[in-house]
Amino acid sequence: MRLTHRQLEIFQSLMHTLNVTETAAQLYSSQPTISRELKGLEATLGFNLFHRENRRLEATPQAVALNVIVQRSFVSINEIARAALTIQGDRLERVTVACLPAFAHALLPSVIKRFREGFPNSAIKIHSLEETALTRDLLSKFFDLAIVEGNIDGNSSSILSLYAGDLLCIMPRSHILAKHSVLQAEHFDGHDFIYYSEEDSYRRQVDEQFEAAKSSRRLLIETTTATSIGTLVAADIGVSIVNPLTALAFEGPQIAVRPLAQPIPYYLKIWQPQPTRKGLPAAHFVEAIVKSTEAIVASLSARNLCGRP
Repeated sequence: MRLTHRQLEIFQSLMHTLNVTETAAQLYSSQPTISRELKGLEATLGFNLFHRENRRLEATPQAVALNVIVQRSFVSINEIARAALTIQGDRLERVTVACLPAFAHALLPSVIKRFREGFPNSAIKIHSLEETALTRDLLSKFFDLAIVEGNIDGNSSSILSLYAGDLLCIMPRSHILAKHSVLQAEHFDGHDFIYYSEEDSYRRQVDEQFEAAKSSRRLLIETTTATSIGTLVAADIGVSIVNPLTALAFEGPQIAVRPLAQPIPYYLKIWQPQPTRKGLPAAHFVEAIVKSTEAIVASLSARNLCGRP
């Protein structure tokens, strides 16, 4: 079965107008030509697309189902057209960034603000997924860079590791743990705890601390995103230990932040698929990530919330 773009263009117009004459006017064609193309399309498909009543058309259920797919293809064509206009206008300055949802929420706003100071006209595309799905996409799609927690298969020279502070405890401001300036593992005894699933690499380090201290915290809820953890803590459902970026993003009237007595360093990993060939905007974006992260660490250090200056 071979369908032409012209046939699909006529079909989509008819779905909108339900009138052959109006479609002919839209497509700068004639009524007989549109009718002939429609009959040819229906013959190719093997089913009717419209019932004809006087001058009006009524779409069949098959036409409605087909239109869903056709609309998707036309969205892709429109994206290609927009990209072509961008290239034609010599405005191909875009940075595509893949990252975890936590970073899109807690880090990228300050990074983008810093980046736009040097590249105010550059477009930015953010691809945000959980780490397992994100890693798969990194290996199969093109991105200028990615911000992740774990390691990505590839040349080690393409990975830039940044210290971003230490893991921090977040809790409701009315919680009894808020009376402590620094939290020991024993302080969590008997308290409801919210955390990531067992696959999370930092969870393993946190679990080891609690096991070594024989702390009997109550693991109440497991979830997959930092945003859901922050929301649950704000609702006074329990306490948690999260990365410093998320902790600062949620700190406020409802949530207090405290450091751990035994610090667990937290690192960002900036993955660059082709570091030697990246364009100037992408390089500047990486620089903005580094400077924003350094500023966060300096702020944490000034408040005694991380172990490194």
